Amino acid sequence: MSANSEWPELNAQSNAVWETNAEHWDSAMGQDGNRFHLQLVRPAMLSLLELQTAQRVLDIGCGNGLFARHLAELGATVLAVDASTSLIERAKQYPSPAMLEYQVVDATDFAQLLALGAASFDALVSTMVLMDLPTIEPLFQAAAKLLKSQGRFVLATVHPCFQTPQSRKIVEQFENAQGEVETHARLQIGSYLTPTVHQGVGVAGQPVAQFNFHRSLTSLLGVAFAAGFVLDGLLEPSYPPTTASTHPFSWANFSEIPPVLVLRLRLR
Repeated sequence: MSANSEWPELNAQSNAVWETNAEHWDSAMGQDGNRFHLQLVRPAMLSLLELQTAQRVLDIGCGNGLFARHLAELGATVLAVDASTSLIERAKQYPSPAMLEYQVVDATDFAQLLALGAASFDALVSTMVLMDLPTIEPLFQAAAKLLKSQGRFVLATVHPCFQTPQSRKIVEQFENAQGEVETHARLQIGSYLTPTVHQGVGVAGQPVAQFNFHRSLTSLLGVAFAAGFVLDGLLEPSYPPTTASTHPFSWANFSEIPPVLVLRLRLR
């Protein structure tokens, strides 16, 4: 793992961006989430999580609580945390099962995470959060202590191999030899190996650009392995070829390219 894959000096600035974007992000995602979450992220997360009734789950970086609510509806006892006070307040406004609790906790702060209770959770989950965190070492170090001995940590993040800085979606339309119009979509990959900070838009129309922290698989998993985890499950969800496209550059047009990486980690 490269030391350059951690940017703790950007933590306050990154958190401030999420406070600014909280209202817009919540409005876009709503109570249950968008198509990306419902068709790609949620099914893969649930598949690797293998949730059992009454298990205690910690949702790290819960946003407006959409995945936490679903887990509680499935019978889990859920503690959902996020660094954004605004997002936690918005999460509390949605109807929630009694076994769901919210707290403001910064996922980059080892002490705040550990205060939630050592060896207290059957599972940890984190949906589309890692790429938003300036530093991930404190999270994985704390996660190793928060889990029960047979627990698992299931997380989804943007696929670092296919959503790289300066990557480009290219859509071409042309007539073939039979005079038929064909549309081909392809991806041009940018820099992958070098850890990089860049800014972008997660939800169209958000007030300010957010920070994205690109880490290669070596950098990402190296932090997890150093904290004592092993990888025992991996999924790369993509849209089926029959999925309707909402615009030319929708991930639905790139059915052979997974925009999401979902991992299951366990302690050695």
